[in-house]
Amino acid sequence: MTKQLFHIRKYWTVAVCYDADLSELNSGFTRTDFNKRLSIVCIGLCDSYAEFLNTVVHEAKHVQSHICAYYDVPENGEDAAYLIGYLIGRMSEAFA
Repeated sequence: MTKQLFHIRKYWTVAVCYDADLSELNSGFTRTDFNKRLSIVCIGLCDSYAEFLNTVVHEAKHVQSHICAYYDVPENGEDAAYLIGYLIGRMSEAFA
């Protein structure tokens, strides 16, 4: 299992666990503590690289949504688009 921790400046912390043994393949989950500005992401075992990428992007979108909600940022704007790109870029450091 690979673990990763990164910070989005002083605004948010993201902790990710990759290849976790969850109850089903191609699944994941995200939990956010808004008081701590912390999102915990778990990516389960996947049966293909495409499914793995799909799960990573899916969970990153949840993180983006939580951060945007906390800071009242519209999810259809440029700031949200840059944020999802940043999240995927950082998460890819663990598996690229």
